[in-house]
Amino acid sequence: MGLAQTLGMQVLDASPESTRVRLRVTEAGLNVHGTAHGGLLFSLADEAFAIISNLKAQAVAVETHLSFFRPARPGDELVAVATPERVGRTLATYRVEVRRGEEGEVLALFLGTVSRRAGVS
Repeated sequence: MGLAQTLGMQVLDASPESTRVRLRVTEAGLNVHGTAHGGLLFSLADEAFAIISNLKAQAVAVETHLSFFRPARPGDELVAVATPERVGRTLATYRVEVRRGEEGEVLALFLGTVSRRAGVS
């Protein structure tokens, strides 16, 4: 069982233009403040990033950054939406918005860059 499955993530759709992954915040995913642990949000964003970046190439992360804007609470359904910022021959950068629900507010913003080998999967 992988981490995504252990955490209860579900891939809603995956294409090179947009990938969406969903997760419901449970008691097991909380920090000492009673809100979603930052590692939970990072894991969700990273899963969407990994999926989208490996659809058309073999990709390995070389840099990531996550900014937290608002807390997620128990019972919240979070959706990570990954889109490409720039895809080149050897490097690609993706933006992942972690939202409360499908169209809800952005709780966190993840930016990640991968080293890629195009045409290999």
